[in-house]
Amino acid sequence: MIDSWDLVVVGAGFAGLACAKRAAERGLSVLAIDRQPSPGRHVRTTGILVKEAQAAWPAPPPLVRRLSRVRLYAPSHRYVELANNGYDFLATDTAELMGFLTDETRRAGAEVRFGTAFAGATETGGRWVLDGHGVAGSFLVGADGVHSKVARALGLGRNTQLLKGVEWEFEPADRDGDCLHCFVDPERAPGYIGWVVPGVDVTQVGLAVNDRHRVNLSRFIGSLDACLGLRGRRVREKRGGMIPVNGLLKRSHGDRVLLIGDAAGMVSPLTAGGIHNCYRYGRVAADAIADYLEGDAPHPGDVVRSAYRGDLWKQGARWCYDHLPLAGCLEAGLGASWLLKRFAGKVFFNQFAG
Repeated sequence: MIDSWDLVVVGAGFAGLACAKRAAERGLSVLAIDRQPSPGRHVRTTGILVKEAQAAWPAPPPLVRRLSRVRLYAPSHRYVELANNGYDFLATDTAELMGFLTDETRRAGAEVRFGTAFAGATETGGRWVLDGHGVAGSFLVGADGVHSKVARALGLGRNTQLLKGVEWEFEPADRDGDCLHCFVDPERAPGYIGWVVPGVDVTQVGLAVNDRHRVNLSRFIGSLDACLGLRGRRVREKRGGMIPVNGLLKRSHGDRVLLIGDAAGMVSPLTAGGIHNCYRYGRVAADAIADYLEGDAPHPGDVVRSAYRGDLWKQGARWCYDHLPLAGCLEAGLGASWLLKRFAGKVFFNQFAG
């Protein structure tokens, strides 16, 4: 006996839940599956929300902490401080947030099943039948992360340009304040940055590098002690993961199948931010799928691609970050801080959401 659905979503993360919730609101029968045993069990993201993401799907106040300032540090630990009145970033209790988003998705009418791994799918009679589960969907969405099994099984595009990230959660300290600390240091963080985030009852310290380099978070943490005083704090949790920075994949969809979120490369090549894109394009995909299944509408993959913000300049900025001595430019720019603030402010406050 096959259990049939209009839409099957593989992956119950930010993108998958946004898509499943909106599709259920449009009246589709929706099943979302995830191999994790429960929501938020294995967190692989820092979980920072930009203002636009919070507006799109508000997280409850107990699950967030507002960060109104950004300090951008050069390798010498000299810094420029950035702020934009009315624009806050939000640190989150990400595990609890995933539980909240799952509950919201279920309330909208979607079924969300955890402990259910995708093992493959076969197209039969205009439906995708999932191997080993007795489940079929008229449309299939792969929202199953940077190394998508849906993409691999169905011959879609794969992410090839990656950052490797590691983050530790420490006990909080009163001195952490409301400031997001970002460190440009090509020796310790080649290809990206290090960060310290005053989170929800924790302090998050992380480092991301090009995937051809090794992450040495202990060394990075040791270098921060003089300015941020991390020594002696207990580590509560450790996490790590890969971040795609190749931009939207060229082959992100096929016959009745579409990749979204990290699986599709929907992450800013410049800032490596992706949660807002997960919310935005998860909903765009859901609306397009509903229209497609209801009648004569374009393929949802074409709709999503047309709606997706062009990131050519961000790809160019990513090349500059990888190939030019930006740390030296940052050190020099501290002498003309007004100019540096204008450029950095554009990246963080105008483009961080991208």
